[in-house]
Amino acid sequence: MTAMQRISGAPAIKVRKMDFPFGDITEKYFFDNNSIISTYMAALSATFPPGEKGFIDSVRNYRDQITDPELQESIKGFIGQEGHHSYQHKAINKVLNDLGLFVHRIEEDLEKKISHDKGRLDKRDFLASTVGMEHITAIMAEYILENQHVLDPLPASARELLLWHAVEEIEHKAVAFDVYEACVGGRRRLHIVMGIQTALFLWQVGLYQVSLLRWAKKMPSMRDVVGAAKFFLGKGGLARNIVKPYLDYYRDDFHPWDNDNTALINKWKESNIQGTTSV
Repeated sequence: MTAMQRISGAPAIKVRKMDFPFGDITEKYFFDNNSIISTYMAALSATFPPGEKGFIDSVRNYRDQITDPELQESIKGFIGQEGHHSYQHKAINKVLNDLGLFVHRIEEDLEKKISHDKGRLDKRDFLASTVGMEHITAIMAEYILENQHVLDPLPASARELLLWHAVEEIEHKAVAFDVYEACVGGRRRLHIVMGIQTALFLWQVGLYQVSLLRWAKKMPSMRDVVGAAKFFLGKGGLARNIVKPYLDYYRDDFHPWDNDNTALINKWKESNIQGTTSV
């Protein structure tokens, strides 16, 4: 089955303009008063505005080479979704910044790094990097949607933000991949770049967490450490449960929609989320 054939079985990519008030986020360590998990989520949120702009730019580099109208429509949806994700994460980042988690410093730092990378990287590697990060975000999204209880300690607005974001990451999880297949091709580049990108992602997010804690002059407690270990490494933990889907990426016949998780999207749609508009 070709990449183009698989697109027809994927769900529609809908741009939903959400409105999250974030007024219920009143504590600096907003996830169960756990400084480690809270700064992890804050660091991720800070990376989204500059990161998703980079994703959009890497796909736009090849947009004029795409002749398939269905893939062109998918690219349009991808750009719309990623753009609105950035908008909403900028809104929550402002709240976190006002509470003393200085995420704006992370946004500024990553924006400079990505701008530098765009100037020095071959655009094929830039797109391959996006393909890899889209896979990582998609498998994290799947974990969240399958284990929504792990978000229960969050304020309602932050929880709904992450669920909405997760749904749309799954909807467009194959777009960058299909653009790469159509315009670049070759799995070796994808695999090498993914290995490098994974190491850089783990290092950078960890460094940003440490920076947030240092700027807040916070030393995590033993309770924080135990809670974080359970959240990431426990039987139902995040890191432990995304290893297998992560490794699937390195198969020579891999395609994101080999894992058809549209049921998770449909379940979210049935939850009657308030404030949703599709455009």
